[in-house]
Amino acid sequence: MPLTNLYTASLTACVTRSKALISAPPTVVFVFILAVLLELEESLQRAPTIRLLENAICRQYYEHEHSSALPDEGMCKTEPIQIKLAHVRGLMSLFDSLPVIIFGSAFGANADKNGRRLAFSLAVLGSICAMIWIYFTCYFWSKVPIEVVWVSAIFRLIGGGPAIAIAMCLTMASDLSSESKTFYRVFSAVLITDLIGPGVAYGTLQHSLWLPYVVCSLSLLVTFPVILYMPETLKVSEDHESASNLESTGATAYLKFLRDWRIFVGLVTIFLAQFRNNTIEILLPYTSVRFGLELGQAATLLSVVSAVNIVVFLILLPALSTQLEKRAGWSITFINISVARVSSAFLAIGAAMLAAAPSVAFVVASLIIYAAGFGVRLSILAVLTTYVNSSKETARLYTLVATTDAIAHMIASPLLQQVWAIALKIGRQWLVLPFLVLMGIFICSFITSCFLADSSSEAEIERSLDPAEESLLPHNTSKNGVGTSLPYTYGECV
Repeated sequence: MPLTNLYTASLTACVTRSKALISAPPTVVFVFILAVLLELEESLQRAPTIRLLENAICRQYYEHEHSSALPDEGMCKTEPIQIKLAHVRGLMSLFDSLPVIIFGSAFGANADKNGRRLAFSLAVLGSICAMIWIYFTCYFWSKVPIEVVWVSAIFRLIGGGPAIAIAMCLTMASDLSSESKTFYRVFSAVLITDLIGPGVAYGTLQHSLWLPYVVCSLSLLVTFPVILYMPETLKVSEDHESASNLESTGATAYLKFLRDWRIFVGLVTIFLAQFRNNTIEILLPYTSVRFGLELGQAATLLSVVSAVNIVVFLILLPALSTQLEKRAGWSITFINISVARVSSAFLAIGAAMLAAAPSVAFVVASLIIYAAGFGVRLSILAVLTTYVNSSKETARLYTLVATTDAIAHMIASPLLQQVWAIALKIGRQWLVLPFLVLMGIFICSFITSCFLADSSSEAEIERSLDPAEESLLPHNTSKNGVGTSLPYTYGECV
């Protein structure tokens, strides 16, 4: 009888707790949902956006050629169409980067003053408007020039677009808990969603060009009831510290950091390594043109990158760091420097293998090596953190790293698209030219990473004992939290 009563009491307690969780779930659950919905849209829309632009350019081309045939995807792989596509996409990426670079401080100030939920909602609203503009521009291909898609960048002025939205998710996570596990749960959700997104893109593209955009729009629209229901995570400070970390960074602060040659070397390495994310923009049309894959099929190759990232970031790097620190006696800083160097080498080797890949199977093997090098950025961030002396400087440094990321993306995308256009003009044997250029860039990244040094002064040792200065964790923020979250904005947290 006592056992029966105990079982009944336990069951009642579980039911009561479940009802309480359903009626008032922890705020971190909302952040988790927002991160999944955002990343689903980001990973899902890559291939469909390229296909929409390609289809519009293709139809305009064949209409100009007075062809009555309705072009299929195979007919859109000709040189003039692909060169025009590269030109449109290159400048589109450039214009999309400008709002964050120019108005990043304003977006950060808004989040600190008016709350994370408003900043997030505005960013999502801008993303939806930009998506609608792109879709209808491509839909009315016979009436408007395709270059009109560049106007979509204006809508990112509303809230900063996906970059700021993702930053707000990570900021909310860091607002809620000083424990690193909270951040890494959100990070894991992003990686796993990135793994399934390309498959969803391929499946929806099999039905129509517009269906992926419907799914993306629904994914973003669902974030509004979630953000409306969740509580605000911004804690009101009593000390009227109204200035955002983003506001306190400018040309003067940038020059101050650049005077330290170690930070300069680190920023140059990050700048060069950020080209890895733009490889994806070339990989999809490259595999489509060279191997005859549909863009939806080519998008499934991105799942390889995501799968490797999950293994590397959540299993290999933590385990390897622990072993090297405990058994080999390496310092955390030296481990991070070594990871940065090895990662840069993997990027260079992976780019070389992609250039030499004779088949899709070899491309997959190359992507495994290439994706193993995505840890370079977080490692450099950890190293750079040891070069500054206060939490305020760390927040500023992290924000400047995010600005460096944005500048790198703004330069890399049009540059690689132009190289891709040149490769198409030269001939089929030179289609690998973008990957040869990337290989050279990553070799330079490896060389600069070799100049990074392990600082081991007494001041640094004292500083390492301060938990507020621990690198790469979300609690390494000021009271508003925005400043240190933005480094995870570009490149989906890696």
